[in-house]
Amino acid sequence: MTTEETIDRLQKSVRRQRFGLIGVGLGLATAIFLGMAEQAPNHLSLDGLTITKDGKPRIVMGTDEDDGGVGLAFLDTHGVARIAIGTGEKSDCGLMILDKNEAPRVVMGDGPDGTGVMLIGAGLIEVPMPPGSGTKN
Repeated sequence: MTTEETIDRLQKSVRRQRFGLIGVGLGLATAIFLGMAEQAPNHLSLDGLTITKDGKPRIVMGTDEDDGGVGLAFLDTHGVARIAIGTGEKSDCGLMILDKNEAPRVVMGDGPDGTGVMLIGAGLIEVPMPPGSGTKN
């Protein structure tokens, strides 16, 4: 094989590679364009959702498979639930504020037996009303 034949063969090979790279580039540009044109979903259905910060769960939402109740919990930096809100199977609902050991301290709820508020292990402190915010008799 002569030098001219070798150069000719290399030029044909480079030409084919050039067309191949152009095709790949056009395909990639088309894929990116189509991906950018896609609309964001306006409806999302989940059985549960966990929002994390630095790999630790901070907000947890979900449904109870047994009774269909729905719950939302806010967790502290140690993964301990501190505020919990939920509904149950009997149309009851409630809100709890928990201490660092996940023991309830403030419980508010509404259910078939009535509505109530409980303060567990808390002292009552009277906070004065700011001037001008009270009702006049």
